[in-house]
Amino acid sequence: MNQIHHLYQEYQDKSLDDQFLKNAFEIMMEEDIELSSYVKELKIKGDCGKKLGTFDQNSKELSIYLDGISRMYKKNKIYALAVLRHELEHARNMKKLNEGRDDIESTIIRYSLKDYCYINGLIYKDIDDLDIIMLAHRIRDNYELDPGERLADIKAWKYLVNIFKNKRSEELLESRSMLYYSFIRGYHDNRYYLESPTLQFLLNTYQLRDHYLLQKRIKEKDYSFDTRLLCGLPITNAEYEKGTLIKAKVRKKVR
Repeated sequence: MNQIHHLYQEYQDKSLDDQFLKNAFEIMMEEDIELSSYVKELKIKGDCGKKLGTFDQNSKELSIYLDGISRMYKKNKIYALAVLRHELEHARNMKKLNEGRDDIESTIIRYSLKDYCYINGLIYKDIDDLDIIMLAHRIRDNYELDPGERLADIKAWKYLVNIFKNKRSEELLESRSMLYYSFIRGYHDNRYYLESPTLQFLLNTYQLRDHYLLQKRIKEKDYSFDTRLLCGLPITNAEYEKGTLIKAKVRKKVR
C-alpha cells in the first residue's frame, strides 16, 4: 500500500491535524529527493482567508494554512494533501526553471515566474524596478490563468488519483472530479472561439513578445492533446467537451 494512502487510512477516524500534514510532507519529500534543494521547511499556520498554501521561492519555505482548509472543505484531509502537493509542485517548477531547459513545460513555467526571473538574473533585459512590480501585480491578478498554477493543480490531483486508484471510493471520485476542473481551468468560450488560458495570460500580463513566439511555436509543433491540456494551450471544442472528461475519467460534467 502506498505510504500516503496508508497514512490516510490511519486518519480515517481522526481529525485533520498538524501531524498528519507533517507525516505527509515527509513521505512526499522521501518520494522526491531531488526537491530537497528547493524546499527548506514546512510551516503549518492558522487561517489566512482564502489562502490555503504558499511556497516562497526565495526562502524555500512551504506554508499550509490548516484552519482555512478545515473551514472550507468537509473532506479536509483530501484537500490538505492536494494543497501540500500543489505547493510541492511549485518547488518542482523552480527546479525546472533553474535547469534552463526549453521544452514547452519549462517555457510556460518561465511565463508564470517572469518577475522572479528578472529579479534573479535568469532573464537579461533592461527593465526597471517599477516595471517588475507592475508585472508581479499583473501575474497575481491573473491567478486563474497562470500556467504555473494550472500545472501545480493538475499534477497535484493526478498524484491523488494515483493514490486512490486501486480502490473505487469517494476519495477517488472526488480526486477525479477535481482533476477534471484543473484540466478545464482557464479555458473560456468567448462565443467566437475557445480561449487558451496560457495565451490569454500572456496578453493580460503584457508578455506580448512571448505571446507572439508561443503562437508561432504552436503552429510549428504538433503538440499532443495531453501536452496542450497540461500547458493550457489551444484545444478544440470537442476536446474541451469530451476529451477532458475522458482524461479525468469522469462520465459527465460534475457539479
